[in-house]
Amino acid sequence: MAALGDEGGRRAQIDGLRVLAMVGVLYVHYWNERPTLEFVRVSLFFVVSGFLISHILLSSKDSLSKISIINFYIRRSLRLLPSLFLVLLIAVLFNMDGIRSSVKWHVLQGSNLYFMNTEGWKPWIVAHLWSLNVVEQFYILSPIIIMFFSRRSIFLIYAGVFALSIVLRVHCVDLGISPWAKIVLFVFDPLAAGAILALVKENRDVQAVLTSRLSNLVSIAIIFSPFVVGHNFGQSESYRILSIYALSSVVLSAYVGYGGVVALVLANPVARFLSRVSYSTYIYHMAIWWLIAENWPTLYHKGPITFFAMSTSTIIVATLSWHLVEKHFDALKVFFPVAKTLHNPAGDTVSDRPRNLPVKSQTASPKDGSISYARSGW
Repeated sequence: MAALGDEGGRRAQIDGLRVLAMVGVLYVHYWNERPTLEFVRVSLFFVVSGFLISHILLSSKDSLSKISIINFYIRRSLRLLPSLFLVLLIAVLFNMDGIRSSVKWHVLQGSNLYFMNTEGWKPWIVAHLWSLNVVEQFYILSPIIIMFFSRRSIFLIYAGVFALSIVLRVHCVDLGISPWAKIVLFVFDPLAAGAILALVKENRDVQAVLTSRLSNLVSIAIIFSPFVVGHNFGQSESYRILSIYALSSVVLSAYVGYGGVVALVLANPVARFLSRVSYSTYIYHMAIWWLIAENWPTLYHKGPITFFAMSTSTIIVATLSWHLVEKHFDALKVFFPVAKTLHNPAGDTVSDRPRNLPVKSQTASPKDGSISYARSGW
């Protein structure tokens, strides 16, 4: 393990993990909708998201700066909403898969609740937004929890969220709750795990255990175990819990800094570029699929050709979106610092402003709405 001396280096490898999650999204939607490692792909996004947002907030809390929760929400909105609202506007203009009747749910970041209530994935062009909404709902409460509670209390709260998510997921049917809640609502455990990881990331004992060669080998064995044990194990609750440990080990190892080939894979120039456009790639990819495949229907058939053609098209559009739209909103974040500079009693200027960390079936044609997007979020 090669320790990294600066936050930017740490971020590069963690951003590389987000790129892996993004590629997983494109693979599932464009090529293979029932991959063996589906839970790992979604949980990776959640663990990384929980870790990064909690790291930002904890860094602000630990500084001698004045913290603005309102500015935190504004900064998140400036990063997440422009491309989302743009794609929803285009979807409404074309009424993609009848989206007009449910657009208010998606505008209000309640897609996951809408799909739970309707127990279906229509309109399919926004089916992937459920996981983004879960993260955004986590973001709403995170600043309040972290800013107003002690570290011990924060740990206990997130441990409670972790345990409660699992209990509700296992017993939701017994409690008379829609089984869809298991898919799109009671999934906060990996986010809570990421938040807990951010709390303990500097603890030497935790680092020694989770970033050790043994832990990484065990984590790899856990992640790929469904290929040996069987596909059904990969869908089990036991695997979900074990994979959260494995992904926590991977994320903390990336934070400390992998060396060698792993560092090259996670932090090479291509990965850095894809990280910059990963969010908009995720946001746009289903709508772009509709726009293109409505004119070339053969692209509705999943496989390598659809995967490479649609992935390339989506990344091109996402790159244009970044340069023409998103980066201009992102630049406005400078006016809304989460942590503001203060002066200590000795008269020394103290500024510990957090660095800018941009964020987060059955075989069938998606046109008929029967395709399963269970667990297929970003």
